[in-house]
Amino acid sequence: MRYVLVLLLCAACQNSKPDGASAAATTSASAAAAVAAPSASVAAKAWFEGDWQGSFQAELFRVEVPAGGIKEWKQDDGKKASGEGKLSLAVSPDGTATGTASGALGDLAVNGRVDGDRAALRLASAQADGFHGTILATQTPEGMKGTLRASSGDSLQVRQASVVLTRK
Repeated sequence: MRYVLVLLLCAACQNSKPDGASAAATTSASAAAAVAAPSASVAAKAWFEGDWQGSFQAELFRVEVPAGGIKEWKQDDGKKASGEGKLSLAVSPDGTATGTASGALGDLAVNGRVDGDRAALRLASAQADGFHGTILATQTPEGMKGTLRASSGDSLQVRQASVVLTRK
C-alpha cells in the first residue's frame, strides 16, 4: 500500500505545472543569474601588473675566498660603481617584466618575471665590460623589496644593494 502511494505522489509531482507566481519567480531568477554572470567572469587584476619604480644604493660586496682567490677582489676599495641608482619597470598581466636601470652601475636593461609573490629580474649592460646581475624581490605591503647583486663584465668588481620598488 505504501509503495503504491509513493508511486502516485511521484507521478503527480512530475505531471504538475508551476503556477504563475512560481513561473515568474523562476524567470526572474534566471534573468538575474544571466546579468550577474558577465560581472563574475571579469578577472581581478594581478597585484604585480602595471608600472613600478624604485631605487638602490650600490655598495661594495666583498667576496671572501679562503687561500688563493682573485687579488683584484681584495684590492677593490668599492669607490668605483658605488652609489645611487634608479629602476623603472613594467609588468604585464602574465608576469613578464621589462624595464631599465641607471646610475652607479651604468645604464642597464631589466628583464624577468613575477611569479606568485616573487620577482626574479636580470640586469644587463649593452657594454661587454658593463655590469650584469640579478634582483630577487618579494611582495610586501608597500610593493616589492629585494636584493640586487651585480658584477662588472670581467667580474673583478662586485656590488650589492637593497632594492625597493613601488607603484608609479
